[in-house]
Parts: sequence; structure tokens; C-alpha cells
Amino acid sequence: MSPDRIVGFFYFNLATMRPVIIGFGLLILCMLILFKIGEVNFVEGNVRLEVIVAIAAFIFFFVGLYFNYQSQKKNQGKEQELNNSTIIDYEQIKKVGLTQREHEVLVKMAEGLSNQEIAQQLFLSESTVKSHVSNILFKLDAKRRTQAIQSAKKLKIVS
Repeated sequence: MSPDRIVGFFYFNLATMRPVIIGFGLLILCMLILFKIGEVNFVEGNVRLEVIVAIAAFIFFFVGLYFNYQSQKKNQGKEQELNNSTIIDYEQIKKVGLTQREHEVLVKMAEGLSNQEIAQQLFLSESTVKSHVSNILFKLDAKRRTQAIQSAKKLKIVS
């Protein structure tokens, strides 16, 4: 799990921010070197200031394009992964005969929560959760929670 930080209203995932920070740090270093070279040439009268500013603008433009491309590539991969993992077959839920509440309990079971944790999150009593779990096991023809979750994943009832 990656270290995360919340600063003010902003949420930063340090693992994904590290390459951006390093990239911009290197960009700033290159810009400083470019300006020093430009300053020397400008003082000597070899290069006009507009040329130096234009070169800096082009560098920032292409670096921005690069980071945008990288960001879009990562987002497309995440969207594809999300689409593949979250396809739930609602017709199959009806065929199995699960109620909406039983399906909610099954999803929480698949997340690895205990009966007590499920009860707290769904605002139910623990005995009600146990009843739902019992019904789920019966409807999915399973003897244990892990079997029920495996069956549900095969039937694409949970992701």
C-alpha cells in the first residue's frame, strides 16, 4: 500500500506523485542551465532574449504533453481494469434468488468483513446479518463463506 497524504483540501498519493516531482525538478534544473547559457550569450550579444524565452516555452510545452500522455495512459489502464472487475450480472442475482439486502451482505463478505463489521456498516443487528449469511449460503449451495464468495465470483454476482 502506498503512503498517502492529505494537505489542506488536496489528497496526494506519494507513489504516483514521485515521478512528477522528479520530472519537474529535472525540468527546473534544465531551465536554470538554459538560462545561464542564455545569460552568457545574451551578455555577449550572440542571442536575443526572445529566442531564449521561446526555447523555454517549447521545453515546457513538450514536457507538459509528455506528462499528459503518461497520465492518460495510466487512467485508461485503470478504467479498463475497473470495467473488467466490476461487471455484475444482475440477472444472475435474480436467478439465484438473492434479495437486495442479501446481495449487499454478500458484497461485504467478499470484502472480507466479519458479521459484526457488516452489521455496523449496513446498520443492522448482528443476528440479522447472520440470518442473511445463512440465506446466502443456502441459495449459493455453499457450506462456508469462502465457498459462497467463490461461487458468487464465478456467477459474476460480486467483483
